[in-house]
Amino acid sequence: MMKLNLFFMLIFFYFKISAQEKAKKEFDYKATYQLEYQEDSTDENSILSETVVLYLGKGHSLYSSLGKAVEDSIGGFNAPETDFHYKIYKNYREDQLILAEKITADRYKYKYSQALKMIDWKIHSENREILGFSVQKATGAFAGRNYIVWFAPELPFSDGPYKFNGLPGLILEISDLKNHYHFTLSGFQELKKPIEKLLNLDNYKMVSQKELDQFRDDNDRDPLAAMRNAGVKFGFNSKEVEAETKKMLSEKYKRRNNPIELQP
Repeated sequence: MMKLNLFFMLIFFYFKISAQEKAKKEFDYKATYQLEYQEDSTDENSILSETVVLYLGKGHSLYSSLGKAVEDSIGGFNAPETDFHYKIYKNYREDQLILAEKITADRYKYKYSQALKMIDWKIHSENREILGFSVQKATGAFAGRNYIVWFAPELPFSDGPYKFNGLPGLILEISDLKNHYHFTLSGFQELKKPIEKLLNLDNYKMVSQKELDQFRDDNDRDPLAAMRNAGVKFGFNSKEVEAETKKMLSEKYKRRNNPIELQP
């Protein structure tokens, strides 16, 4: 009898999680940030820039690059190029963060879950202004980097770009001390009509963060081999073109040696 009760509890838990992940989420606000990051830790001139977006709702938020957001909404056609193919869902009611990512030409889908509150912030008395909002300084360490943050108490969202959260106000600017990753708010708007986004993560395989990072690294190290192994068929006009493509991709992989999280 005890085993039977446990079985039904597991079934109930599974369908509850599936319903949560399939549910449509309403978002009333949109924060847009400009991210500047140093791709190569050994080259100060390897600065790249990308637009990222944070959709904010009641008790939850959804973060991704603008390219990923457009790709999701229009099916991948004419979406801006991006180096960040993941999306991050924060559920404040469940104290849960889920990062979901498609790898190898969208053939493999992985996700991992972790607790929201990962940073012990120290709030300082310094103030300034960003885009007309009064902001206050905070500092904290996360995943091998030390950060300076400016948050707006008048915007009552304990949230920010990427995984950053936990302050009494929306993060408008955040940078690590080496300025390798620098997010700056470029726009904040209350949406005239709340937008609905379907969060369906059922077909994403649950793995650890370490495993997903390894899958991504294997793909980036040799994307041609990864795509062939996934059954993607493509051809080159000549062996010289294929060799040149492999060389270009290898050089790109070597440059991308400066992830935002230095420690898992």
